[in-house]
Amino acid sequence: MSRKMHSTLKRWIEELETDVEIVSSHEINEEAGSNLFSFGFNQCLLSEWGRESVQEFLASCADLYKRKCSGSAMVFYSWLDNQAGQIRISAVSESHNKLPFGCKINMTSLEQVVDDIFSNDSGLYTKGALDVWCKNI
Repeated sequence: MSRKMHSTLKRWIEELETDVEIVSSHEINEEAGSNLFSFGFNQCLLSEWGRESVQEFLASCADLYKRKCSGSAMVFYSWLDNQAGQIRISAVSESHNKLPFGCKINMTSLEQVVDDIFSNDSGLYTKGALDVWCKNI
């Protein structure tokens, strides 16, 4: 981990290292729910953390999930739940060929999801599709 990542985000990565046990299931919603972690924040914390730190945090989460998924082909994904004020991450098996959302999604870049977090705009209510960053792990 680089020095760019804020100490709070580094601690969250350390806690994830202990808490994450990747579940694989034929049922996509069971898998997604079991692998879901949420991180609350507010604008004051975002100002303290900075964009680079949040971006590095999410990339580190993806790397951690990759290490924990025991060679199973999975998709890590992250998005902003702006109603809950949370950054959310999860993973599902690639074999599902979809993500477990009941809304239209916009597959986007990590940078866009970080922009969404800082503007508190997931795209769902303003563009009609939820911005989601995915990475095959």
